[in-house]
Amino acid sequence: AVTAVKTAVVRALGSVQGSEWMTSGSHHCIERCRPGTRKELDAVLWCPVVDGVSTEHRPAAMESGRPSVHEEDGLSEEDKYMWDYCTPATVEGLEGGDGSEEFEEAVVLPERVNRTKRQSGYGGGFNPGNSGRTASSLAGINCDGECTENFGGKFNCNVPGSNPNNFFCSPNVPLKREQLTSHNKLWCIGDCLRGSGNDYYQCKTLFGYDRCSPQEDRSSSGKTCFSPCQPNYESEHHHYQCATDETKEQQEDCGYWHVAGAKKDALEYTNDDQVCAGPCLEQEGDLVCGQVGWVWNEDEMVSSLQMSLGSCGPQQKMSWTYIGIIIGCVVAAVLVIALIAFFVSKRKYSQAATRDY
Repeated sequence: AVTAVKTAVVRALGSVQGSEWMTSGSHHCIERCRPGTRKELDAVLWCPVVDGVSTEHRPAAMESGRPSVHEEDGLSEEDKYMWDYCTPATVEGLEGGDGSEEFEEAVVLPERVNRTKRQSGYGGGFNPGNSGRTASSLAGINCDGECTENFGGKFNCNVPGSNPNNFFCSPNVPLKREQLTSHNKLWCIGDCLRGSGNDYYQCKTLFGYDRCSPQEDRSSSGKTCFSPCQPNYESEHHHYQCATDETKEQQEDCGYWHVAGAKKDALEYTNDDQVCAGPCLEQEGDLVCGQVGWVWNEDEMVSSLQMSLGSCGPQQKMSWTYIGIIIGCVVAAVLVIALIAFFVSKRKYSQAATRDY
């Protein structure tokens, strides 16, 4: 049975890729969907997630006010970070090409990222289509029916077998890539809306709410833009802004809709398999994107969402053949050196013996 499960996992990973855009609980993966153990169940597909709003996460046990949770029970890794079940989708030519694509000059990346955390990986994609049967969040197991929302707000489906006979799955939601937000310059992952009593339009991102524009020619307050939306280098943080008067003296935040060189039809990843929160574009000679991750604070017993830059350019991966060639060349070089040393030493010995006689 264990071998069968492992085989299913390998087959699943070989033919599918995580549908990281939307999870069972309608959250968003911030890393690739991968198989592992969750809640003592092996071979389930899961990923760390964000809800597009919260930038802090406290374990449910801590929220319940149990004072002894840390002393008696302890907290597992599952408790410390927000995570959810995800569903793989069939890969159909969504990988990022041969790396020869020309990239335009990058838009200004957020000032708040930690540049010391540059990661290293390459691309991948999101399949918004329905190809074949819907996969469940059990690695290698397809749904036996539709993936539907239950009363608890989670999506699940029936699966073959009896233990369990239903499991989580992810809804088929199209990837949305329309504009970058004004402050953090990340993709909106939801609609750009203005709530009752709010002065500005906002949208959800992988790093919480940020200001956006309801249309391409509007500011985040809904006013008409009289200049292109672009980084304001005269401001401290270089937010995307546009002029909202004909004299072009009044500047307001705006969402950036025209991202040159950005990939909008598929998710992008860092070389460390983090989901790119913004577009993968050139910055100071490197291809980078904004990424987010949960960081656990043991003293305060809370996880905080942090943003950093990750490398997302083509990664030169050495195949075993290439590695074998390198090893063979090294071995051959050592043999050649050894042979030369042998003949040189033999020649010196012969010359010395001749002189003695």
